[in-house]
Amino acid sequence: MNMKIKAIVLMTFLLIGPGAHAQEVFEKIGTAGAHFLDVSLDAGVRGMGDASSALIISEAYASHYNPATLIYVPNWSASFGMVNYFAGISVNGGAVAYHVQGIGTLGLHFRGLNSGEMEETTVLQQSGTGNTFEWNDVAIGVSLAHAFTDRFSFGMNMNYVKESIDAYDLNASVWSIDLGTFYMTGFRSLRIGMTIRNFGPELDFATSFTDFNNGEVVPEMSEYHPFHMPLTFQVGVAMDFLENTKNQALTVAIDAVHPNEASERFNIGADYTFMNTIHVRGGWYTNHNSASLFGGFGVNVSSIGRFDYAISSYDLLGVIHQFSLTISR
Repeated sequence: MNMKIKAIVLMTFLLIGPGAHAQEVFEKIGTAGAHFLDVSLDAGVRGMGDASSALIISEAYASHYNPATLIYVPNWSASFGMVNYFAGISVNGGAVAYHVQGIGTLGLHFRGLNSGEMEETTVLQQSGTGNTFEWNDVAIGVSLAHAFTDRFSFGMNMNYVKESIDAYDLNASVWSIDLGTFYMTGFRSLRIGMTIRNFGPELDFATSFTDFNNGEVVPEMSEYHPFHMPLTFQVGVAMDFLENTKNQALTVAIDAVHPNEASERFNIGADYTFMNTIHVRGGWYTNHNSASLFGGFGVNVSSIGRFDYAISSYDLLGVIHQFSLTISR
């Protein structure tokens, strides 16, 4: 029991400590790229404000949040998600996972971003050249999760990430890894999760371009600067309530999030389930530059799948709607 109390005190310190100093650190907004990797594809998790580190996600999309929880995939699972982002940008992705006896859970996942057609402009033709181009991002990866005990599991992803504009033969690619741990404390349903996402070298377009100074061509060719991956450290706790109430369940989760280019924040979320069929969710970012409130619902389809919807408020930028579908057996 003393060890359990110490673990809870330590997690409380970890959760409260970062947020207390969030405003004291200078934000390095815009110093990382490949932010499509931060777009939450599971509408169920998104509706809870992405408070995901300590959730028991028994579906393939666990790979995008905490790969250690892939061990809860019963046999196999497939997940698909679609996000209608700002300015005509679309983000889509999917994941599959399969439990292998004696090894753990293996998975594959992908995600992609497409900007839609954008009009080409230049310094000399600022009203447009008549040509268009598209920005494309893609990430594919493999996952492995293994339970070392009935309470502790570890998972990881190995990802290939690429950003490109095909019309200009401009691209940058890199390999990255995600790591996750998950621990059932034994104190009621309290669990602890921790993830490190997008750990890898810098992305570099590794080519040169013609630059301008006051409308005049600079004689020397300029080089693109490399940029960091959106490295994120996330640690959280989650707990179930109404456990002794028939036909009702409530899960509450809170994560402390430390991005490498933005202020630390809390992700707070809740999921209320009725008759093991209807999910109603809500979430909150405490210290984000634009995102704030989240909500959504889910419907379990028989015993093999679930459909989820989420809406996200980005203040002046507007709202985002997204959908996801999961099938598990």
